[in-house]
Amino acid sequence: MRNVVRTAAASAAALVTLSGCGGSAGPAAVGPGERSVSVDKGDTFTLEVPASPALGQNWYLASPRPDKGVVTYQGRREEEDGGDEDLIGSSDGAQFFDFKARAAGTTTVKLLFCPNGLCGSAAEVGASPVPTATTTTGPTESDDEVAYYVYTITVR
Repeated sequence: MRNVVRTAAASAAALVTLSGCGGSAGPAAVGPGERSVSVDKGDTFTLEVPASPALGQNWYLASPRPDKGVVTYQGRREEEDGGDEDLIGSSDGAQFFDFKARAAGTTTVKLLFCPNGLCGSAAEVGASPVPTATTTTGPTESDDEVAYYVYTITVR
């Protein structure tokens, strides 16, 4: 499973694009290795993270939620790529968290990485003492631990 996560993390990091939405210079999609996002008011952008829900690996938007005056959360979606249809978890996948930039300012988006079915929601983890640290890299070093990923969003 580590290789699936490593491959997916590398793929997601490679998907960071610098093309803007709506004619601006902000990024359209940001992977787990990029934690600082700058966009223009009115832009839409996506946080894309590697995941394999079939193997119990999921991401959740955690509290505190981003400032609704700066960005609004548009929803979460997922997709799986390739793999053997008859072999559960053989494909790479990704989960996407979509946002729209509303007004100039800075806010944070906190995502919770839950591997191996260790948690079923952000609220479930928020009620317990784990995780205690925020990671600074993608889920490649230790894909067996629950971790928070914090993104700083700046709207111009």
